[in-house]
Amino acid sequence: MEYSVEILGLLKKCSVKIGDRAVVNSGKKEYKGIIMPNTGDSGCLVLKLDNGYNLGIELDSKAEIKKTKEEGAVMKKCKREKLQHDPSKPTIAILHTGGTIASRVDYRTGGVTPVFDAEDLVSMVPELADVANIRCRLIFQMWSEDMEPEHWQIIAKEIVKEIEEGCDGIIITHGTDYMHYTAAALAFMARNLPIPVILTGSQRSSDRGSSDAAMNLICAANFIANSDFSGIAICMHGSSSDAYCNILPACKTRKMHTSRRDAFKPINTKPIARVDYKTGRIEFCENSTFFSGKNYNEKDFKRIPVLEIGYNKKVALIKSYPGMAADQLDWYMNNCDGVVFEGGGIAGNLAINVLDDLTKHHALMLKKLKDMTSKGIVVYMTSQCIYGRVNMNVYTTGRDMQSVGCMPAYMIPEVALVKLGWVLGRFKNSAGNKEKIDELMQKNIAGEIISRSELDEFSDEI
Repeated sequence: MEYSVEILGLLKKCSVKIGDRAVVNSGKKEYKGIIMPNTGDSGCLVLKLDNGYNLGIELDSKAEIKKTKEEGAVMKKCKREKLQHDPSKPTIAILHTGGTIASRVDYRTGGVTPVFDAEDLVSMVPELADVANIRCRLIFQMWSEDMEPEHWQIIAKEIVKEIEEGCDGIIITHGTDYMHYTAAALAFMARNLPIPVILTGSQRSSDRGSSDAAMNLICAANFIANSDFSGIAICMHGSSSDAYCNILPACKTRKMHTSRRDAFKPINTKPIARVDYKTGRIEFCENSTFFSGKNYNEKDFKRIPVLEIGYNKKVALIKSYPGMAADQLDWYMNNCDGVVFEGGGIAGNLAINVLDDLTKHHALMLKKLKDMTSKGIVVYMTSQCIYGRVNMNVYTTGRDMQSVGCMPAYMIPEVALVKLGWVLGRFKNSAGNKEKIDELMQKNIAGEIISRSELDEFSDEI
């Protein structure tokens, strides 16, 4: 997006161009930094301050911009050295799928330059070479919100391909917004893995002083190289400081904050482990109900991966809310094979009870649910509550929903959606297969099921 005519005219008048270091007097206050391309409001000048943050400055008629003698913001070429294979170190394959974690920023264009080969990545994060032999490969470059289930299938196949070629672990660089969906999908699609596969990303872009990109990569590599864990997990900051990263379970993790570096939290369990950034020490969470003691598959290079990537995209996640009308479900009835509801409270309640004239339409909701299940659409209930699990036997509302074929899903809503699509990828959606579908939905396949013991352990912490 171009700057406004006024700002472009001011830059030309002051002989200043994008990428130059300058002092900007807005007419009210003075700022010093690098002139950046416009990234939003064309009427605001974007300045990158020395602390790494971008600032939008509204300029008035008295504004002045003066180029300083200091060198502008040219993206410096990192020193590339040919990497020598060290047989004493493990080999880690890094599969790039997108995000800013493995990129550099060119301030002249404002663009992000992806780093796809090992030499570039190690030049950017030299500590990686101290941990392992690194090899890199681009799978695709996209924002995580643009990923489709077909992309999960591609990643799962690429994981098995890397394992067959021989490596001690895999890091998948990924955008953070929908990382927990991909982690859950891979946990179902690529199982019985002989080595660790760790997804990681960054909340802050690599051009910012507060970037978490390098630390997340280093901690992921260290965990792969120095632990006996195998399987799918996530590695992200465990606190807002640069103290440690958490290794998080693929099917019980959620992004809980828009921008904090420690945005990813385990739900209804504890982290699998903690990796100290400075010392490299790995501490498994012994009291974690997900991996209590050694309740995980240890590395075993003789283990043969199980690849099951079938997926039915005709599933939906529906959040209920006050005033929701039953006819809003018509589209889902005509276009979906499976639906997961985020209902209220412990039972995943929907508004189905008729109590007065204002709630007469609630009877239509229960009828619509019955119509859906009668048509062969499988319907599952989860709760909007972040912690805990549904219990549809507590209230009559939950029992009434069960009576028309709605079943509980004992997992967080996003994982229930991913798992339902994966389960439906195995069966044609027909009345005869409902029992098989529900059997798989209730079976703990990848650590997704929330157990009663977990609820007891975490009740005091929530």
